[in-house]
Formats: sequence, C-alpha cells, structure tokens
Amino acid sequence: MPHRSLLRILYAFLLFFSVTVNGQIKTGRPVDIVIAMDLSSSSNGLIDHLRNHIWDYWYTLSNCNPQPNYRIAVVTYARFSYGKQNGYTRIVKDLSTDFEKLTSLLYKIPSRIEKGDQYVGATLNTCLKKISWSKDPDAIKMIFLVGNGDVTTGTVDIDVVVDKLVANNIIVNTVYCTVPGEKKAVKGWERIALKGRGKITTMSIRNKYFDRLNGFDMTKLRALNRKFNGTYLWCGPEGRARYNRMVEVDNKAYITNTEGFRYRMLYKISDDYQRTNNTWDMVDMYSKNPVDFMKVDRKTMIDTCRKMSTDQLKAYIIFKKYERKKIGAMMAEMIINKELKDKEEGQTVNKTMATLDVVTLNVIREMLKEESCECPKH
Repeated sequence: MPHRSLLRILYAFLLFFSVTVNGQIKTGRPVDIVIAMDLSSSSNGLIDHLRNHIWDYWYTLSNCNPQPNYRIAVVTYARFSYGKQNGYTRIVKDLSTDFEKLTSLLYKIPSRIEKGDQYVGATLNTCLKKISWSKDPDAIKMIFLVGNGDVTTGTVDIDVVVDKLVANNIIVNTVYCTVPGEKKAVKGWERIALKGRGKITTMSIRNKYFDRLNGFDMTKLRALNRKFNGTYLWCGPEGRARYNRMVEVDNKAYITNTEGFRYRMLYKISDDYQRTNNTWDMVDMYSKNPVDFMKVDRKTMIDTCRKMSTDQLKAYIIFKKYERKKIGAMMAEMIINKELKDKEEGQTVNKTMATLDVVTLNVIREMLKEESCECPKH
C-alpha cells in the first residue's frame, strides 16, 4: 500500500475516532464562558459574528487536551426593547452545553438596527448575579464584554461590579469594536480589562471570514445530512418541535457559514449529540433503554410509526439506528478527506482576521494554555 494511502487511512481513523467517541469528559476542569454583546446601532452586525460561528467554539473546545467541562452563555445589551428596569440587558441563554438551543435562540434575535443605551455596568451586574456560575473552586470563569462607546453610562458603578466579579474569580475580558472617529472611549474598555484581570482585543464588525471550499461538495454533504435527519423518529410532547429546531439550525448554518456547517455536522455525529436526545427521539431512547419506546404514547409519535406493531416498531428503530451510523460515517469521511486534501495541497491556513470568534477563541486558548490545557487552532 502506498505510504500516502496508509497515512490517509490512519489519519481518517484517528479523526473519526475523535469526533465520534470523544464526548465531554465529565471529570474535566469546569470552564464557564459568558459572551456579553452590545446590540446597539453602533454594533450593528455583531450578532452575526457570533451566531454564524458558534460551531467554531464547539469545535475548538471539544478538541482541547485535556478536554474541559465547558459551558457557554450569551448576554445581550443596549436595546431599548429589553427595558430600562433590566438595564437594557437580556440573558439569551444561561451557561450550558446545549449549542443547538443556543443557536436557535441567537437566530431569533432581529438583526435590525435598534438605538439603545449601553449600560455596561448593569450588564456586568447581570452577569455577576444572574448567571449560574460554577461553584467548583477550580473552575475557570470568564466574561467577554463586547461592544464600544462610553462604559460609564447608567447607575451601576463599573469599579464596584468589576471588583465583585474578580472577588468571585471571574475574569473580565473586553473586545472593543472599532468605530471611525471614536478614540477616547476605548480607554474605558482597556480599564475594565485591566481591572478585571483580563485581556483587551479589538475587532472590526466589517471583517468577514470566507471559507476555502477547495472543491468540497457542500451540496452532497447537505444531502447526506437530510438523510441523517430522516433517521430521527420524534415522539413525545416536544418531539416535533425538537426535530424542527434541529432542521432549522442545520439550514441556518448551511446558508450562513460553510465551515460552520461542517463543524455542525461533526457535532451531530459526535458523542456530544448522539444518544443525548432520548427524551424525543426513539432511536436514542432505544440506545439508552431498549424497552422505553413501548411506553411512548402513540399519538405523539411521528406518523410513520403510529400504526406499527411493537415488533415492527422495534425493528424499524434498529434499522434507523444502523442507518444513522452508516450515514454519519459517510459524513465524517467527506470532512476528513477535505482536511487531508487541504493539508496535502498546503491550503490549511490558521485564521488571523479579527472576527469575534477568532479574537475570543485566541484569548480562550491563551488562558487555558496557562492551565496546562492545549486547544487547537483552526
């Protein structure tokens, strides 16, 4: 066998093993990450930076060594519709590993320009008091405060709330979104990062990252994913809604970011997602307990299953289980082959453009490296 072919098979085996077997290590060190984003008119478009690249965070954090027990939360602020009584701040999703629900919620946030006051102190106070931070004394806890403008507006004293965050071992990083003509405001963002024992980075909202497809057949991968979705046999009171949410997130990822769609596909075939949907999918339900599907109310099942006998339904579930495994392997092979091709042709390039995902993940890597945890660049 040619040397290159042998390396290809070995690499494919190792990568497939990592994405299908390496689920989160429950004994890993807790890492809590809160991204607090300015959604006022001066930061128009910032929300797209996060929701179009959310799967980059999963891909990076799930491949760290050793793998941390990470959770992510998103807080948005500076929209009048959030209410002055709330400091114009809203928690989109508290800390969790449910990237699918988080992504769905992010896509529900209107992209329209909405004038608002940036009450940075109130936002940090919300992060301090209303986020479910880990109680583990060894947990790594951090905030990324993203935005621009004057940080001193509102009634909450910035110095006081940052001191309280630091006292709770929460690091405050800032990401300043550059605005033409605005020079003095950045000093406030620098001061928060310094006082919060974090780092300050800058970015332009206008920056866009373009994926190198290098001949990769996205249409074929999407077709495989549709067949993969066809193996889900939804049931229960939330079954249809959960299935629809899965498909919705797939479609949004495909339209907005080809690289993110590939990471999304790796997520779906990984242990972070497989066998975790046993409350609404009879295939995952069967994998957890082979008799639980018998207890499901037939009226709540997907139409194709309602009139099947118990034996027929069991056989159908087993068939879908192995079909899912087969299609998942085909999806993994496609993505693995692209990575191999990129490496062989010298097309693998680390991201350097200052987009939100790049600057925040770079800081996360640095912070985790200081704790003897190595995370891959992409």
